[in-house]
Amino acid sequence: MKYISCSNIQNGLRFEYNCIKLCCFMGSNTPEPLFIKKDYYGEKLNWTELISNINKIRENAKRGIIDSHCSGCFALEEKDWDDNTKFKWIQIAHWSECNCNCTYCYRLASDFEKPKKRYKIMPIIKELDKMGLIDYSGELAYSGGEPASLREFDDITNFFIKKGEKNIMVHTNAIKPVKSVLNGLKTDTMSVTASVDCGDRQKFKQIKQVDAYNKVMDTLKKYVKAQGQNKKMVRSKYIIIPKVNDTVEDVNKWLDETQKVGIQQVIIDFEADWLERNKTNIPSYIDDLYDYIVSAVKQRGLDIQFYGVANQYRTLKGKDLEVGIGLHQGE
Repeated sequence: MKYISCSNIQNGLRFEYNCIKLCCFMGSNTPEPLFIKKDYYGEKLNWTELISNINKIRENAKRGIIDSHCSGCFALEEKDWDDNTKFKWIQIAHWSECNCNCTYCYRLASDFEKPKKRYKIMPIIKELDKMGLIDYSGELAYSGGEPASLREFDDITNFFIKKGEKNIMVHTNAIKPVKSVLNGLKTDTMSVTASVDCGDRQKFKQIKQVDAYNKVMDTLKKYVKAQGQNKKMVRSKYIIIPKVNDTVEDVNKWLDETQKVGIQQVIIDFEADWLERNKTNIPSYIDDLYDYIVSAVKQRGLDIQFYGVANQYRTLKGKDLEVGIGLHQGE
């Protein structure tokens, strides 16, 4: 049946440290995302009730009624959607511990609520699997804190690999190599994305507030070497931060170093708070920088994707969304 919806409305599930959502996007016209359950800290879930609520959203979409939390989001598209209602796009972001201190991190926001407690994901995943509610042909994405700090990371990852999950996406600062990531890259089902954001040690320290640029590049070399047949599973992300890394020189340094370690795919994003504050008055030099990045990446023969905030920018500017869209946002 053809109607307007998105992959997350149809099959998404995202766990955060204090709630459960369908997705992580803030690309709509409302000030908050679409919650499935607020104030969640690991309590027993009534999946019958939750799925009933999700199905109401899906059925409304079939009738042409888009939830107000989704209205205006770049991820909406009109096409023939199947009747598969299993959770296919699962995002795990319920922890915030990290050995980095990025200036744009949500943990530094004034309204950040420290987790009351970290709940375990594996019991929930096993319950959903037992109920036959997971479709392993989609994607498992980690996008919370640093995976090296998540005790369940190996158990969750190995569980999904054994179940035949087609895509496992790991977002990491890459300061410390993770053994299960090295092993996962060999399977051609796991991809790794690191937000490097620059091409030198000094700029890295300014953005990340840790002196670890050389460690990151060493880890990325190991990850590139560990790849199986698909040599585009390790990705370097560049978050455009106006007044910090917003020059052609900054971009070229990053691209040079990216290619030196053998990375063949890059991801572009914008600093989220800045875009929210300036979306009606984006400086022309930022538009020029964006265009330069896209052109330079293509000239170098690299693949390119865009994450959630960058796609918001592209929607605002009427940029082509058919090429390089990355619907499942990371960090």
